[in-house]
Amino acid sequence: MIAVTMTPELVKTFMNRILREDVLDAFEVRAVELGLSIRISIAGALEAVPVEDNEESKPLSPGYTSWEALRPLIYAIIKTGEKPKQIKIVFSFKASDIGSIHPNAAALFLNLMYENGIVSFTTATAQREFALDKSLDDIWDEWVRNFFAQSGIIVTDRE
Repeated sequence: MIAVTMTPELVKTFMNRILREDVLDAFEVRAVELGLSIRISIAGALEAVPVEDNEESKPLSPGYTSWEALRPLIYAIIKTGEKPKQIKIVFSFKASDIGSIHPNAAALFLNLMYENGIVSFTTATAQREFALDKSLDDIWDEWVRNFFAQSGIIVTDRE
């Protein structure tokens, strides 16, 4: 797991980028919490779709919505209301592409937290099969660091 933070001077630019540009559009969204004068929670899980050709089979779970699809709604809430005191977004790497990161990856998370004018990120992983090996964590952390660098997102390790 890495824990990184963004300097307060860069927060406004960064928040503008993720809310108005496609910087994080490749990610799915597991959950969003907006702390305004009311708390708004959004679950990113898409509704299950029943399989029509076999009534006995379980509905197919389509996964999670993309940030690209959810971003305009979050932007509209923030733009038209008060400035949030807190924002928490749990991003995940697209399930269809997860095997390209590591064969034992079941889920790869990038957690964004905005609070008190500071943006911070943590990474987390879930394994398909139990392993004491930390290579999945190491590979995901390195991927995230490279993603930030390629996207022009300047972050520093938290002390």
